[in-house]
Amino acid sequence: MTTYLITGGAGFIGQYVARALTRRGDEVVALDTLEQQVHTDPEGAVARFPGDVLRRNVSDPASWEDLPEVGGVIHLAAETGTAQSMYEQDRYRRVNVEGTRLAAEFAASRGVPLVFLSSRAVYGEGLVATSPMASSDGRDFGPDGLFVPSGEDQPHVPLSVYGETKSEAEEIARTALADGRLAILRPQNVVGLGQALHNPYTGVLAAFLARLKAGLPLTVYGDGTATRDFVHVSDVAAAIVWALEAPRRGEPVIANVGTGVRMDLDELAETARAAGRGPEVEITHVEVHRAGDIDHACADMTHAWSLGMPRPRLTSQEAIADFISHSWDLEAADPRLWDRALEELTERGLAES
Repeated sequence: MTTYLITGGAGFIGQYVARALTRRGDEVVALDTLEQQVHTDPEGAVARFPGDVLRRNVSDPASWEDLPEVGGVIHLAAETGTAQSMYEQDRYRRVNVEGTRLAAEFAASRGVPLVFLSSRAVYGEGLVATSPMASSDGRDFGPDGLFVPSGEDQPHVPLSVYGETKSEAEEIARTALADGRLAILRPQNVVGLGQALHNPYTGVLAAFLARLKAGLPLTVYGDGTATRDFVHVSDVAAAIVWALEAPRRGEPVIANVGTGVRMDLDELAETARAAGRGPEVEITHVEVHRAGDIDHACADMTHAWSLGMPRPRLTSQEAIADFISHSWDLEAADPRLWDRALEELTERGLAES
């Protein structure tokens, strides 16, 4: 039996990781601020966590004192709103960069492995391959851009402050654990029961749930052709547990976490609508661009799976349907919450419509 420290352990992904570890006989301890933007029911989050929850901020050096002996650190704690990061830059850098430095230094001082949950945001817009278009009447139409999945060796070109902080944090972790055991995981869009339903900065599915329950149209930003790779939280938790044993000393493991299959936002809306229990609603489109947004994201899973990372049990469609169906009876947010968030971004010059 091993005890693992999970930062952000009372949160969405942390709860799944904790349950996966305790099911195999391990023990868990969480560091978590229980921040209101994420936790509408902090007492419930503490009660659900299968171990002790220490209410501490990972960016405070004092939080890393007087901790129990652990066999590994899983660093999930982070500020994760792409759009919000563009105007809360100091806060995002403090938590995501300084917090990771302290987590990595703690793991190094204890001689235990660190699993750091980074983000696909480090890649930015992703790679584009060129492929010649068909010619007709003797005319050459030139290259056509084809989006390809992002591999772990792709350069970091983040478009948001959030992505920048994750990229910086990766380098800090690699330096601190140059002779230690380190796994850096870059998840795609994580979905599932338990994700924040009242946080307008962390994904569109909570907004879709709120609008479906209110009988309102599902609003897609743009023309619906933007793509994402949606992966179920239980599959992300399985990858994290696997990563605890993956790295050797001085040989960091860097791996994507996703399905490797892209889904456009129109299909996302259609899948969510089909999983709802209310009356069928329309799917509408509005021309909106928020600072830090990207159009396309998908993981190349070739490397991760070659290392032995467990393959996802659920497809993106199944993960989305699972979230909608299992979250339906929970209290959803007021749909106007996302309208107010967009208005705030517009006022700050960070959104255009």
